[in-house]
Amino acid sequence: MRDTSGQFLKGQSGNPGGRPRVVMAVRDQAQQHGEEAISVLASIMRDCEAPPSARITAASEILNRGYGRSVDQKAMVVMSQQIDRTLVPREMTTRDIIDELARLSSNGVIDIPALGNMND
Repeated sequence: MRDTSGQFLKGQSGNPGGRPRVVMAVRDQAQQHGEEAISVLASIMRDCEAPPSARITAASEILNRGYGRSVDQKAMVVMSQQIDRTLVPREMTTRDIIDELARLSSNGVIDIPALGNMND
């Protein structure tokens, strides 16, 4: 159930049935190959004969798995201009940042589509 602003009421889920079983089965199968996949990425990263783009991609994926994806700097600038001053963006998780951007968008403070390609 949602409130008048379209937000879910506290304690209410937008997906009361949970994740579909197929998604969970695929996730479980993928996780069985996690160690091997990291080993493959590490070997590509260390392979001096591999194209630089492959080595960079492998290194990035390893870092993303180990430390989380880096925060988009353009999003940080937008947030720092509008965010609740009690929050510290650099200490927020990616989920917290996404939630805060969604809150700012739903309150009309920012227009997410107007941000365009945030990798520019």
